[in-house]
Amino acid sequence: MTQVRGHDRSPEHTSGLTTEATEPLLAQAATCAQRGEIGRAETLIRQVLARDPRHPAALFELGRIANLRGDKRAAADCLQKAIASQPDNGKLHSELGCMWIGLGDRQQALRAFKRALEIDPADADAIGNMGTFHLGDGRLEEALAAYRSALAIDPMHLNARVNLGLALKNAVPPWHFPMMNDGPRNAVYDEAIRRVVPGRTVLDIGTGAGLLAMMAARAGAKSVTSCEAVPWIAAKAREVVAANGLADRIKLIAKRSTDLRIGPDLPERAEVLVTEVFSTTGINEHVIPTVTHAHAQLLQPGATVVPNAASARAYLAGGPALEGYFFVGRAAGFTLTAFNDFAQADMGLDVHYVPHDVLSDDFEVFRFDLTRPPLQPEKRVIDVVVTSPGRCFGVVQWLRLDLIEGLVYENRPDPGATIDSWGHVLYRFSQPIELKAGDHVRLLAQHNRRVLLITDLSPGTVS
Repeated sequence: MTQVRGHDRSPEHTSGLTTEATEPLLAQAATCAQRGEIGRAETLIRQVLARDPRHPAALFELGRIANLRGDKRAAADCLQKAIASQPDNGKLHSELGCMWIGLGDRQQALRAFKRALEIDPADADAIGNMGTFHLGDGRLEEALAAYRSALAIDPMHLNARVNLGLALKNAVPPWHFPMMNDGPRNAVYDEAIRRVVPGRTVLDIGTGAGLLAMMAARAGAKSVTSCEAVPWIAAKAREVVAANGLADRIKLIAKRSTDLRIGPDLPERAEVLVTEVFSTTGINEHVIPTVTHAHAQLLQPGATVVPNAASARAYLAGGPALEGYFFVGRAAGFTLTAFNDFAQADMGLDVHYVPHDVLSDDFEVFRFDLTRPPLQPEKRVIDVVVTSPGRCFGVVQWLRLDLIEGLVYENRPDPGATIDSWGHVLYRFSQPIELKAGDHVRLLAQHNRRVLLITDLSPGTVS
């Protein structure tokens, strides 16, 4: 809550308690509240209110205490009383709006924020609060505009800056940027597209910034239809496409591909599908259901798919740097192994620059043929031969894309790698194991068409 200091009172609100007497009490109460001495803070505030029940700053501080105790209804009541005493204090209306949001009354909150801005259109706090209100309603563009307006007024406004960052992160996941800057990935996609799309109809699923769609248009596609489920990303993609002079050659639709229909959206079934809706595992971005639907409803029989296959590949890994992400033994002279029960089964991490030991040859976990995606979940037991001795914590897994015949992208860990748009996944064993060359490690790999998991088969993991 924003601190409210002095207040303008009409003569009928004036009491025998002077400003000189109230300000030290309120300042002391605020200090006590910051130190967690809530009872002492409330006592001091009630001393002010005993003499002046309509003292807005005291009511505000009492509302602050109620909010700290989790009683938002009492906090809202205090703010309403303060507003009755000082109706033209925009800060009070703005804070009341926050309380109404906490109470689930968004209509009251909107009225409070609007009143705050009527009183002071340049109040950065109120503008930022209105931005958060818009964000809660899914109106990203309005939220971003509000946060940026607040920062234009007060460049040091912490809440507006923090919330702007959170809104941008939630609106456009940050992996979009390394993905667009991934030179090797862009090069193989562009080469594959140049080879297969000239003179053919193209469907681009999950366009993001529109990069693959623009590659297809530049390569001479007969037509390009592109879809993007997130409306604000779709709107920005239209700007990007227009800025590159391709607006008349790319039809961009703000829908999920599963909502597209032949006729209103696509003039006919497409001859080529291009997409990059992949995670490191190859399937976590729902690519299998998406491509399965596209084959059934949106693509011509035998359509070309770029990429035509995605594979999850892996090797056994060890080394203390990576093991430390999953296991703890002793630290600062204490045994902490019991805490290992809380370690997660897998973790996304860019392993290019983390020193570690490779204890086996590369092996394929699953290969997903995107020309005929798997219709059912799968599981398999993989027998991995240890090639180098060492302590193994689990598996490092990466992505391979077969774009067209003879053209492959793979982000196998490499200390010399540039920007990597996908990174890697670490899969943790139930416990680290000591291995020697020639040992066999048995793994269970399984997926449900959306999530992939690799686990060790214990006991009897090593033979």
